[in-house]
Order: sequence, then structure tokens, then C-alpha cells
Amino acid sequence: MAKDTSKFTIKEQDLAAALEISVAKLDKIIEFFESDPDDEWELREGDHYIYVSKKYKERIFAEHGAFAIAKYMDSVEPKSLWDSIVEFITKHKEKLRNAFVRRKIYENSSSLTLRNNRYFISKKDMVNIFCTSYARLNRAFEAIKNSDSPLAKFEDFDDFDGVRYYSLSGFDRFSRELSQSLTVKDRREWCKAVEVVSKKTFKLIIDAETARKNEIEKAKKAAKKRDKETCQITLKKSNKTHKFNAAAHHIYSDKEYPDLAACLDNLITLNEDVHKEFHTWNGGTQIGCTADDLIDFLMERYPDAEKALQRLYKVKTVFGHHALEPSSKHRSFPPAA
Repeated sequence: MAKDTSKFTIKEQDLAAALEISVAKLDKIIEFFESDPDDEWELREGDHYIYVSKKYKERIFAEHGAFAIAKYMDSVEPKSLWDSIVEFITKHKEKLRNAFVRRKIYENSSSLTLRNNRYFISKKDMVNIFCTSYARLNRAFEAIKNSDSPLAKFEDFDDFDGVRYYSLSGFDRFSRELSQSLTVKDRREWCKAVEVVSKKTFKLIIDAETARKNEIEKAKKAAKKRDKETCQITLKKSNKTHKFNAAAHHIYSDKEYPDLAACLDNLITLNEDVHKEFHTWNGGTQIGCTADDLIDFLMERYPDAEKALQRLYKVKTVFGHHALEPSSKHRSFPPAA
């Protein structure tokens, strides 16, 4: 079983900077600690610090290891560093907590959606991010409702398909309310950290999703151009007497296989009517699909579409067992003749 090293979080370069000394001097201090096992000063490997690299004697410290060194230096240096090291540890803890908050937001933001030019997040994800309960979130809602500035429907919150969502402005109001009203100090501090880091974190998530959507749209245009705006199932092109819109279909659905969403080889051009027919046959646009689903559809509805079947089997050979491998994005096939 692997050892728990989660308490060792302070890099020696950061500790040396906080103590206003060089890493070389820090090494000498540690050598002094280890030179006499019978003196009053104690610094133990595995307790106060661990090695990142024994070859280069590169260490990472626990908080009490940093305090032990600071206490020793306070006893031998004319200038007291105790206040400095306390401030350093406090900021270090804050940095770690903020990192955990960012992780919590990333792991619970799948519901983030754009509605009416505002981004909304589900109540369920908010409960998880704030590490609270539905009951406590409801109490916070009532407190804000009875305040001088209650939440506004459609602006700060809304219901989509019977599910309560809050906009990012509403989310921010909950952050402030919980950071002030929670009775347990560490819960208040957590919500204060959420208030501090959420705006930047949500912006990064939104910017990344916007960039991803732009890449997908670019790939769709490229796929239709590659296929010469021709439906790869019927092999017909829109013309004066037979007009239709061409759709770029994800063979492996973009929601279930996001790493393939902007991959040109995962896209096939279809007559929009055929595209709608497939998704209806498959159970709706919310149901994920793979190459096998489109192959089954062709076998049932378009059994003469041999070139499309050939192409789908090629795609399945590459993506079928490795659909999430980034390297698969760089493979390419010629369009069907």
C-alpha cells in the first residue's frame, strides 16, 4: 500500500524564500539537525520532510517541519523569522485550499449551460461545490430572499425542464451568504475561498468550452468541404431540383467522446433529413451513438450504402477500441468516392 504523503506540500525553494535564506543554507541547517541525534533539535525524514530526489537531496516539507526549522533559526539568528514563517504557512494553507476549491468546481460544473446570454449551473452542482446540503442551500436562498437585495428570477435563477439552476451572479450571492452565515469556521473559510476563486475558474471553463465549440464548428465545415457537400449515405448532392442542407454528423457522439468531437475523421456529411432520421431511429439527439449504431441504421434503412459502410468500418477499426486516444485525432481517411 502506498504511503500517504499528502501532508508534505512545502517545496524547499519556497521554504528557503520564506526564511530569507538560500537553498544551500537550508541544506546546511538540515545537516546540522541530522549531525547530532542527541541534541534538542529534531528533524526526521518521513515525519518533518520527505525526499523528492535522494540523489540531489531535494526535499518537500510538512508544515511542522517548516515550523521546526523556523524555531531553530529564531534561536540562533538575531532577526526573528517566526512571524514571517507563520504568515508563509497561512498563505500556503490558503493556496492549497484554493486549489482544492478549483478542483471541486472543475469536477462539478458539467451542468454549466448558456441560457438567455447568461451562464447557469444546476442546484445539484452548487451543493457539491459548496460541500453543503440541499436543506442548507434552501435556507441560504430564503435568507437572500428576505434581504434588501433578493435574487431575481431569470437573472439570478431559473428552472429548466423542472430543474433549478442558478446563474453565476446567483452563485456569487450564495458564496457571500454562506461565507458569512455558516456556524462552523472551516465551512465559512471554504465558502470564502469559493467566492475568491470561482469567477476566474468559471471563466477558464467557459473560455475552454467556447474554444472547443469553435474547433468543432471548424471541423464540421472542413468535413463538409472534404465530402464536397455530398451526403455520404445517398451519395447525392444538393442541387436545383433536389435541395437539402448538409449536416456534419459525429460518428462517435461528441458528448460521450469529447476527445473526438473536433476530429475530422469522426465526422461524416449527411443529408439533414437523413441525419434527423438516424437520430429519431436511435432514440433522439440526447442519446449517444457510435459507429455501430450508424452501421445498424444503414443495414436496416439504407442497405445499399456500401461505400458509407466501408468508411464506417474503417473509422470503427481506428476509433472503436481507442475512442479517447488523443493520437487518433491525427489520422485521416480520403472521402468516399
